[in-house]
Amino acid sequence: MQKIILDCDPGMDDALAVITGLADKNIEILGITTVAGNVELSHTTRNALNLLEYLNEDLDVYCGLDKPLKRDLHTATEFHGETGMGDIELPNSSKGFSKRYAEFYLECAEKYPQEVELVAVGPLTNVAAALTKYPELKTLLKGITIMGGSLCGGNITPHAEFNIFVDPEAANIVFSSGLEVKMVGLDATMKGQFTINELEDLRKSNSKYSRATMEIFDSMFRVREKIGMTSVTFHDTIAMIAPVYEDAFKFEEKNILVGIDEKRGETAENFCGGKIMVAVDFDKTWFKKYLIETLN
Repeated sequence: MQKIILDCDPGMDDALAVITGLADKNIEILGITTVAGNVELSHTTRNALNLLEYLNEDLDVYCGLDKPLKRDLHTATEFHGETGMGDIELPNSSKGFSKRYAEFYLECAEKYPQEVELVAVGPLTNVAAALTKYPELKTLLKGITIMGGSLCGGNITPHAEFNIFVDPEAANIVFSSGLEVKMVGLDATMKGQFTINELEDLRKSNSKYSRATMEIFDSMFRVREKIGMTSVTFHDTIAMIAPVYEDAFKFEEKNILVGIDEKRGETAENFCGGKIMVAVDFDKTWFKKYLIETLN
């Protein structure tokens, strides 16, 4: 069973990743840390707590940083709604949260040296700040898997994927950290697109995980049809499972440098960049079967 710390910015796609990670018997989520990204930090933290309440799951939530390292926050409310959860109203959790997110990383890594994968599916602000504060994480963590980046063009600008665009300075810190970094970006995740009728088998299930997934899936369509989108992509879920199901991906080792100026957030091959593993392809047929089997 792969031990994972999930750093996220819920966001409906992050919520889908949380649900899948909880449902998968090969994954143990040790805790959730939240960062500003899709929406402001107050919303991402509340959404994480409320989602766990809705699923009746007992996980600790740690609140991270509320803005990028050197920039103002750029959100994605047009894709996620003002609060991040579209038109879904989750039950309010009464559980609190801690702000010691970096210490939580360190405690887990010291307890399970070389066993914990840090999976970051939002901007890399928290991860970069923690690596700077506690450089020993570089030898204690097993690795870092991120949802972010692209070699095939962007989804927020022609050059940049959203998570990297939000905090490119943080991305450069993570990419050059010396840790094993897996970049699961648009080259792979865009293969995980589904139209409204493609996951009908999940509607037949009484599992709490499949029900919650389809509620969010349908809300994503309702929100995004207003901007002309006709499919939903499971970006964050695909990154979440990458440390466990590497055979579903094609990875290539590349030196990646993140643009911070006119091509802010671009992840381009450059010999000055950090050496990381980049997912350049992904098996959608396998993924659809995986979702149906796991969430049921």
